[in-house]
Amino acid sequence: MSESKQRRYDWVTFTSDYGLDDVFVGVCKGVVAQLAPHVRILDVCHLIAAQDVEQGANSLAAAIPYLPVAVHLALVDPMHGSSARGIAVETTDSSMLVGPDNGLLSLAWNERGGVARACEITNPKLWRETVHKTFRGRDVFAPVAAHLANGGDFFDIGPAIPADSLTRIPVRSVVVDDDHVHAEVSLVDHFGNVSLNLARSDLEAAGISFGDTVELRCNGRTLAVPFTATYGDVPRGRLTLCEDSFRAVMLAVNAGHASQELRITRGEPVVIARLPQQASR
Repeated sequence: MSESKQRRYDWVTFTSDYGLDDVFVGVCKGVVAQLAPHVRILDVCHLIAAQDVEQGANSLAAAIPYLPVAVHLALVDPMHGSSARGIAVETTDSSMLVGPDNGLLSLAWNERGGVARACEITNPKLWRETVHKTFRGRDVFAPVAAHLANGGDFFDIGPAIPADSLTRIPVRSVVVDDDHVHAEVSLVDHFGNVSLNLARSDLEAAGISFGDTVELRCNGRTLAVPFTATYGDVPRGRLTLCEDSFRAVMLAVNAGHASQELRITRGEPVVIARLPQQASR
């Protein structure tokens, strides 16, 4: 995109760990609305676990393929006002990402084709007059998002920074070892469904297909679990391995809470294997 003709955006999306019990979300949206009154604001999620950058990164990355080309404001910042620099990133499809440089934005820019250019947020002329160190979302990041939505110059925000200097969430690799797959929990949703960092193709590479019963090893337990198209394919209260709505493999209990039943949460290892009697199929 030409630096002399900056695109104007009709949408700002907003993801945070602010919750919905306080005024923080509304205040940030109000700042954007004051500075860019033409903008529509789309709330992605504000129930990210407090200061859980990796959950925020995974959630934004899962959502962003379904969002418009927009300014994407994301705020999950354990560092608050200290050493985490603020950044703005333009992706190759002209999406804008605004937030702290702690890895929160990194999976999302991968989904949007990668980084086209990036800058550090350093220009106080764009911020609110008084900046409180514990509420940069209101005083720094929201005004910068509004500046971009208004078509303001990208590098008015601050100096260019190289893409390879940006903080990234490590992409967890899946290991397919003959007839079993080593994975890990990437996300636990509101219903207790446990999404893993693998796709159906990873299971197929280990010879596992829909309809098979697999051996699940997690949290010191070994269980026989069916691999089904959806959790509705098993009786109520039964655990199954299936695909989630974003085409990742997940563990779910029909009308139950898989995370509580298995006592596992994000980041924990999981091994899925063909049962011995299926090895000759």
